[in-house]
Amino acid sequence: MGERVTVEGTVDAVIFHNEENGYTVLLLAVEGEEEPITVVGCIPCAAAGEGMTVTGVWTMHPVHGAQLTAESVERRLPRSQEDMVAYLSSGIIKGIGPATAQRLVERFGDDTLDVLRQEPERLKCIKGITAKKAQELSEAFRALTGLRQIMEFLARYDLPVYLAMPLQRTYGDTAMQCLRDDPYILSRAQYGVKFAVTDGIAISMGFGGDDPCRLRAALTYELEHNAGNGHVFLPRNKLLAATSQLIGVEPEQLEVMLDKLIEGFAVVQQDIAGVRGCYLPRLYQAETFVAQRLLSLVTTPVETLPRAEKTIDAIEREQGVSYAPMQRQAVLLAAQGGILLLTGGPGTG
Repeated sequence: MGERVTVEGTVDAVIFHNEENGYTVLLLAVEGEEEPITVVGCIPCAAAGEGMTVTGVWTMHPVHGAQLTAESVERRLPRSQEDMVAYLSSGIIKGIGPATAQRLVERFGDDTLDVLRQEPERLKCIKGITAKKAQELSEAFRALTGLRQIMEFLARYDLPVYLAMPLQRTYGDTAMQCLRDDPYILSRAQYGVKFAVTDGIAISMGFGGDDPCRLRAALTYELEHNAGNGHVFLPRNKLLAATSQLIGVEPEQLEVMLDKLIEGFAVVQQDIAGVRGCYLPRLYQAETFVAQRLLSLVTTPVETLPRAEKTIDAIEREQGVSYAPMQRQAVLLAAQGGILLLTGGPGTG
């Protein structure tokens, strides 16, 4: 156990699949092995009949025995007609079951998957497939193909392939094209890839140092990074200086991009005590909400002191308790003001 190996085979069956994170347990038929081997790992949308080359480490599960934990997976669509039938019969494409899969392969042979992807109008010759259903099947297959392409892109740069699923949910069929056009989307908060990693990927793809995608992503990254350190906003000049230092681009170039982000509401700029502050929209909205609530609390009618004291006396009688002088004082203060800031030493609760 613990040995790193590379095996090639055909998926025999999918035992378990988590749609949220892509974690999968499958059986892989490998030439020369009497029984399929168990492969576990992040392999979204796996299906019987597809080919795989898996590199991973052998581990021993206390219940299920030897398993190959996948570190990288190269996937291939089925090549033989038998594997195509198995693949389409697996339910990987909603609307195609075993009977329809058999009819499709009998009709189109080795061209079945190409027809499904590129010529959906030809599917109408199959019993039970209307023009509308043909289009739906083709769209579903293209989406599946797109997911595989995203996975391959991520794997090429040693990024977690489970990111393929949220990317697909956000961008749909255009996800792969979006990555080609702007790989910096991976550094957005919901995907969590470090800016330095995304920057390296983009540069390897041919993006220039002053590419608008790079400038936009770097400015946003600085705001996100500082939000993680507790800063709701950054002064404009500090944001420009920090971003300039991060990517080696002059502040004047960044200023043009920052103004575009402000115009497009991707960044909010507000004057605060003589400082031009730059916010991420969600944090500006959060701070505005908190300010409005505080103003509302300040103007809320409060209890008079005598009435508050009577209320405390009544609670003590009903509950059979007696508040300490400082506890009583704290309750009275809270009752007499819309807002009370209560502080204490570390660990005092």
